[in-house]
Amino acid sequence: MKKPVKRILAAFAAAVVIIAAAMSFASCSGTRTLEKIKASGELIVYTEGGFAPYEFIYNNELIGVDISIMQAVADEIGVKLTVKDVNFDTIIGAVQSGKADVGAAGITINDERRQSVDFSVPYSSTEQYVIVVAASEIPTVEALAGKQIGVQQGTTSDLMIEGLIKDGVMKDAVSTGYTAPSLAAAALGSKIDAVVTDKLTAQIIVAASNGAFKTDKLKKADGSDAAEVEEYGICVAKGNKELLDVINKVLEKLIADGKVNEWTEEFNAKAAPES
Repeated sequence: MKKPVKRILAAFAAAVVIIAAAMSFASCSGTRTLEKIKASGELIVYTEGGFAPYEFIYNNELIGVDISIMQAVADEIGVKLTVKDVNFDTIIGAVQSGKADVGAAGITINDERRQSVDFSVPYSSTEQYVIVVAASEIPTVEALAGKQIGVQQGTTSDLMIEGLIKDGVMKDAVSTGYTAPSLAAAALGSKIDAVVTDKLTAQIIVAASNGAFKTDKLKKADGSDAAEVEEYGICVAKGNKELLDVINKVLEKLIADGKVNEWTEEFNAKAAPES
């Protein structure tokens, strides 16, 4: 009896060593705590650079509300800000895995995303708007039945349209995903009939169209809003509390000082075409 017990104990001990090593490796290669970020001298932020005024390319530079917020966070921590421009639908996964310390890309706070990441306090809000060619009527969600609709992949616009199609509200409609709302708008009138995106982004796209497009809030046939007001938040990996506390501290001050509103107006003006 003793020999098998010893073997079992030896096997158990070996398993513990293997598990401990795996956990140590995961800790080294996964989420970076605030202490590790400070030690590295760098805060890594993932964003998607086609979502003006929150992040967009201007004079070959990535700027926007989110970029300015994260620069303030990096300054508070005392490290360099490194921003990586990626596809929107990869950001949550990158933060979750530790590739990115932070996701800042006009990300709507919702329960589904809260299962994967933790969110900051809200810093901005939006509504769903629809863009069509100027000669068309602004459609209700029911009027989009059978139409080709462009959305940005992985966004709440994408999820909402998919849900409406699945529920039969927009029967026979087809949703096409693009990496940015502006790319969806480029196909408007040829490949697709409408684009659904957030309010400020829709307004900037229409302003840049020289009268070719128009936009308004997406509504139901009874006149009610098609979607609830959404709130944006900055996301970090689950449980990364010290980093989130710093982000919230900075955000709350920026909001109280009126800086977020000021930046929104500033970057709206830069993203809109010159008159």
